[in-house]
Amino acid sequence: MGDSSLVIAGLTGATAIAASSLASWLTSRGNAQAARIQVEATTRAQRQEGVRQTRRAAYLALIEQAQVVADGLRGVEGLAAAESQAVLAAHRERHQQLRRAVTLVDLEGPSAVQVAASNLLIMSGTLSTALAATAENATRDNRREFQQTLRAYIRLIGPFVDAAAAALDAA
Repeated sequence: MGDSSLVIAGLTGATAIAASSLASWLTSRGNAQAARIQVEATTRAQRQEGVRQTRRAAYLALIEQAQVVADGLRGVEGLAAAESQAVLAAHRERHQQLRRAVTLVDLEGPSAVQVAASNLLIMSGTLSTALAATAENATRDNRREFQQTLRAYIRLIGPFVDAAAAALDAA
């Protein structure tokens, strides 16, 4: 009997050691997997936040530049032809800066935002044409055409802001 007690005690001890080792191994494996999942989730969240911040900066830069273009052209109606030439030159510089801002949005934004930004750029070019016609010949028709184009440009800023806000909310 003493021998069988010793064997049972040995088996019990070996089983306890094996079970403890298996439980420890499973626990460490589970902890490692949980840590890996947590690192991946944190990395993904940081990446998404980085994309969101970069897009936000690009969108804000474009909104600011679009407003600068509009503000620079608000007082054109009463200018003489010589003054209009100076305003045209300044507008062309602002248009180039707008083009740079649109290029950043093209790199960062989803297609709806890119389309809205491209529409702003196209209308800014149309403003250049209308302003050049007004500077060349300040007729009533040319001034009216310029004012209508400016109002259309200003109306396009809203859809861009809406598309950019939707894209940021989705990101």
